Amino acid sequence: MKKLLLLLAVTAVCSFRVEAAEYIDGRIRLVINENTGRFSLYFMTDIAREQYVPFFMDQDPRTSFLALLANNRNYRLGESASFKTTLGGTPVNPALIFESSFLTVTEDFSFIRTGSSSLTNGIRITIAITNRGERPVEAGLRFLLDTTLGEGTAAHFLTDRRQISSETLIETGAGDLYWVSKNSRLALMGSIGGENITRPDLVHFANWKRLNDVPWKLPFAAGRNFNLLPYSIEDSAVCYYYEPSVISRGESRFISIVLASEDEEGFVVSSNVPDELSTLIRESSKIEGDVSQSMRTDLIVLRDLVAKLDGYISSGALVPDDELSALGLLISRIKEKYGIP
Repeated sequence: MKKLLLLLAVTAVCSFRVEAAEYIDGRIRLVINENTGRFSLYFMTDIAREQYVPFFMDQDPRTSFLALLANNRNYRLGESASFKTTLGGTPVNPALIFESSFLTVTEDFSFIRTGSSSLTNGIRITIAITNRGERPVEAGLRFLLDTTLGEGTAAHFLTDRRQISSETLIETGAGDLYWVSKNSRLALMGSIGGENITRPDLVHFANWKRLNDVPWKLPFAAGRNFNLLPYSIEDSAVCYYYEPSVISRGESRFISIVLASEDEEGFVVSSNVPDELSTLIRESSKIEGDVSQSMRTDLIVLRDLVAKLDGYISSGALVPDDELSALGLLISRIKEKYGIP
């Protein structure tokens, strides 16, 4: 019964124009809809067949959104007439841009690897709130993510410190670093704290419709289940809150969130480049913009591929079939990309 009434209504009126852009890197597929100001995120669970599974609700991506509280007024970005929505950035770092007469909110997406992953397995979302008016603005942000993977299980969410089977509020001083929503096929990790992560003031795990229906902050009901009869059953979501703070004229406030597949090494974003590639990277930096970044990413992936093969050769272990397919697909794509026979 996942938001049954909402989906029936969407199906009935689904004649609106959809403008979606698709970006693929490693095992991640990112779809950005300029018309609605929303995005969907998918993980390649079967590399040989290139089969993607959604990380969160994608039948109607509008159930996940950014909302702004500016000078005590609420704006749901992508829906508010006060903000014009456009698609910006580059093919490597796309962005949704929400512009009003006094604020610009830029939602920038970059592909990342976490832990021991040799391929891209997540995204970093960097949100910039820029004051383009003449006076200071007090602005805060909330990010509602309509999760689905943990629904129907005893614990809808896990963190590095607790299981979450009912409505839960995590405050800044709690110390949790990440949350996980998972089923038997896939696990989504979301950042709470850590290096280069903006720790939210609150993270609220609750029924999706209750979080969706409030303009800003939902009153906390400790221990409440994830139902809201008769509309949504076992329908959980996670909501980040970044409380309002003053942004001076011409200044920006930055917020960084990471979403990725679960990794046994935890939530460590990989971005290091080995010394032996430094010369190639210096040469690639002479190439403008997207090509430079793309080559940089490919060099890192090839470094990890060689290290992985060295590990199998040293140990004498057999390469699993699914990993062999993945490595073969990766090599063929890079060869095709650079015209290598």
